[in-house]
Parts: sequence; structure tokens; C-alpha cells
Amino acid sequence: MLQGVEKKSDPIRFGGFLLLDYINAGGGDLPAGPFAGSGMNSGVVSPNLRSSAEFNLRKLQLGIRGALTEKINYSLKTISGNNSASRIDDRNRVRVIESSVTLNHIPGARVRIGMFKAPAVEESLGFVPPCNYINLTNATNMLMQERFFDADGSDPDDVNAPGVAGCCRDIGVMVFNTFDYRPWELTYAVMLANGHGISLQDDNDNPDLYLYLAAERLRGVGKGVQRQGWKVFAWYQDGQRNLDVGVTHTEKVFRRCRYGLGTTLLWQNLRVESEIIKANGMIFAGTDGGAIPGTTSNNGLSVAGYNVLPEDQALGWYFDIGCQIFADFWLNARYDRLDLGTETNGEREFKTLSLGVQYRFSPTLRGKLTYEIREGEAPHQADNSVSNQILDDLPNRFSAQLLYLF
Repeated sequence: MLQGVEKKSDPIRFGGFLLLDYINAGGGDLPAGPFAGSGMNSGVVSPNLRSSAEFNLRKLQLGIRGALTEKINYSLKTISGNNSASRIDDRNRVRVIESSVTLNHIPGARVRIGMFKAPAVEESLGFVPPCNYINLTNATNMLMQERFFDADGSDPDDVNAPGVAGCCRDIGVMVFNTFDYRPWELTYAVMLANGHGISLQDDNDNPDLYLYLAAERLRGVGKGVQRQGWKVFAWYQDGQRNLDVGVTHTEKVFRRCRYGLGTTLLWQNLRVESEIIKANGMIFAGTDGGAIPGTTSNNGLSVAGYNVLPEDQALGWYFDIGCQIFADFWLNARYDRLDLGTETNGEREFKTLSLGVQYRFSPTLRGKLTYEIREGEAPHQADNSVSNQILDDLPNRFSAQLLYLF
């Protein structure tokens, strides 16, 4: 409702934001495996993957939105900067990140058409994800922030670099609305879309299905994203992906399914959020040996590339709590866990504790600091296995960010 419906009759409203950040990913070299001694992928800053610490103009988003008539409104946004959507092949691009029209003619059923955020996890629906932290949880980053690969990564000579990240968006048509039963508010959404993120082309003829349902008890304080209340929600998405598998690059079709539920609470000076995400098929599994993509193995017979588990499963969840200790200053703590490849002996568990502060200098300028304590484990392998030696060395990460809204 906040992103797809205009409550004012202004024909044009300009806006956007600028994100500047500093990230120190911890660095470090791989202690074992075929790429031992080379840089660890988890220790460098994305999307360039060249340095363990760097300053970035992460995002510059420009947009216009407004109401063409009392029944028709629109939204158009572009993005640039050093991020996984606009920086591809070492070149900066300006990309359309949102382009939609909402038709409000049918009582109880608004129709939004175009490219926009799909109804799904709470973290992805924030205006500047992640809103309270600088980096996404492992669950959202690995399971919901979809990367589009050509192959599963079996070819030892193929880096298998992904294309433009999906940015939790899709192109299609969504029917949605909110119903007021004070103090409760009910929201639903049903969407059919390409299933190929912000890319204008689709690689198969099967649309993705998105479902969303939420109920929120309103407190009657605040507005917009700061409106106070307690919300419970559930969502589901299902589609198909084409993928080349094996060293022969045989193309096959796989199911990609995600679903979850969660709750959020914003009440006076307290914020609590929690969510669980289940994933079936098309599991993004990181890089070979945890190495930086393109790194040559010590025996010279392969290069590190990205991997996908097309028929495996994963489970992720997080618990987040924030407290406003005085005006405009928040202390935040979030614990998230991700279990990747849960149907095989190669399962890996990732656990991250994020500690942060957030301060609003003015209505248009905000600052954030986050320190992430990262741990990993391969629970079905010996403690001295290559996987566990690498996961034992996961570096912690420090991030600082300035957000300017205009």
C-alpha cells in the first residue's frame, strides 16, 4: 500500500536516496582445500570482490511517482552505484529498478502492473533494505535475493558468474488491497510474474506465483513505515528455472519454491521482528572451496566458480530486536541462522550475530554502524574436514553507512 498506492492527487512527486558506506569484511586466506592460501570470498567486499575494506557509493536512487487520475497512479525509479544490480562486468550502469502503474477501479482489488517488489519477506519489503542494518540476513541474501545463473557450477573451467541480481523484484501483475477492521488491518496480495527479477527478458514460459497475507493490530500512533502495531504474516512463491547441469551443460527445468511466516512489533520505543524461510530447489550455494570467483586452484586444473543446488533445500530464520534509548537513537541486535543443503552430507550452517546502532541526524540524514560476528559449521563432517577448517576461519565484518533522503 505504501509503495503501490498514492493517497495524494499530486501528478508528479520527485524523490530518492543516496547510500554511502564503508565495509571491512575481515579479509583472510583459505586455510585448506584446493584453493588454500588464496583469498577467502567471505573476507572481501561485494560486488567487486577485490578488497577486504573499501568505501563505496552503494546506491543512488532517483524516482518520480504520482497520480495520473483519481483512479490511476504510477511509480518510476532508477538505481546506480556500486551494487549487484547496476555494476556488472566492471562497468557502472543506470538501471530501472521500478516501473509500475496501479489501477484502483475495482472495490477491494487494486491492480498493479509492471516491475516492483514482489510480496514476500518483511526484510525485502523495506524501502531501503535492510532498513535497520547495513547488510541483509543470510536467509534473505542467499534464499530470496535471487541470482540468475546459466549453470549449476559443475564445470571446473566455468566461473558461472551470475547476471543482474533480482533485487527481490519481478515483472508482472499483482492484485492486492487492505481492509480496515479497527483496530485490525488485513492485507492480501496475489501476483503472477516472469520469475526473472529486473531483467526484461524471461527464460521460460512458466510464470511465478506469489501469495501474501497479513493481519496487523494497529496502535494508532505514527504513520508510514513508522506506524506502530503488531503484525503477523505469511507468504508463498513458486516457479520454474532453466539451468545447465553437469560438465556437459545439459539444460533441465527445476522447481524453485519459497515460503515463510513471521511477525513484527513496533510499540513505543521497542521493535521486535522474527521470520522463518523455507526454500526448495535452486539453492545458491556460494563458491568452490570458499574462494574468490576466478581464482585458479593450486594444481592448476580448475577455477573457483559459483554453485547452485538445483534440487536441494534450505532453512533460514532470524530474530531482531531494537530499542530506542533516546530520541532518534536506536540500539539493535539481530541473530540469524541459515542451513544450506539440508538434504545432503554437505550441509552447512551459518550463524551471525549483528550488533548495531542507528541515529537520525535529521529527517533526511541517518547514520548506521553494524558489527557482525560470523560463524559456520558443516555438521555432518569431521571437525578437521576441509569444510570445517574453512568455516572455522569466517571473519567478522564491520560496516558504517550514511543514508541521505531527498
